[in-house]
Amino acid sequence: MIQKILVSLGLALVLILTSIMAFAEPPQGMVPPPGMPPMMGPASMVSDNQHLYVLAGPKIMQYSLGDLKLLKTVDLPKPTLPKEKIAMLEDEDCPEALGRPCPPPFPPMGGSQALLASEGSLYVLAGPMLYRFSTPDLALKTTAEMPKPELPKAEN
Repeated sequence: MIQKILVSLGLALVLILTSIMAFAEPPQGMVPPPGMPPMMGPASMVSDNQHLYVLAGPKIMQYSLGDLKLLKTVDLPKPTLPKEKIAMLEDEDCPEALGRPCPPPFPPMGGSQALLASEGSLYVLAGPMLYRFSTPDLALKTTAEMPKPELPKAEN
């Protein structure tokens, strides 16, 4: 009888510890096991009549549709701050001195991303930036920054 109770308690303890370990947060900076690629975040893909285009992180990869052979890889342009914002960040009279916080540094590219292939162009939305590349050479033709959404005005 005591042996059955001890076995039951031991089994319950093992199940509880296993459950706790399964739901525990992995340690920060944990490296994936060898052979497993690191997580890159969201990815998008689109095709035209000849190629498959994949946006993963800051790279566009072009594959042939027939054999999925990688043909070309292009890096998205690195985002830059407008000159006015750079001057504000470098200025000693930053609005923080006036009781308002300084603007944060420009965040790394992230957030939403999408691809569209149409009429000889590949349109790439990466964060707040919209790019137009020509296809199939993937030459950057146009860059535009999407407008920032406005906060709703408070009613008095």
